[in-house]
Amino acid sequence: MTYITEINENNKLLIVRTTGDLRTKELSEMGVLMRLQAHDFNYKLIFDYRLSKNYISITEAYYWFSDYYDSVDLKLRQIRAAIISNENDMDFFSFLETTCTNNNIPIKIFLDEEMALKWLIKNPSIN
Repeated sequence: MTYITEINENNKLLIVRTTGDLRTKELSEMGVLMRLQAHDFNYKLIFDYRLSKNYISITEAYYWFSDYYDSVDLKLRQIRAAIISNENDMDFFSFLETTCTNNNIPIKIFLDEEMALKWLIKNPSIN
């Protein structure tokens, strides 16, 4: 997996676009780094996975935050994030959204970048 980042200063967004296979080790390390940066700058996140293929299991998704983020900083749970998925991986990311919502982690899944942007900027007081 490779990724590029973009900064949208007007909307206080950090946008991460991936290509290639989504595997646990690389994605969790990138996720920690991006969440730490978003936290430091008080930004929200967009993870754009449309050009990637997911190879992460549902079980790993269920424990994602507790296994990979909580030991770094519990505040990483509170970074508001939109995930843009391709149609093939939508079931996986929908499960992740449900799991996160049940744990008060503000994540929402989209197929469209414009809808993701609207969701992130509609409540600017919520990170």
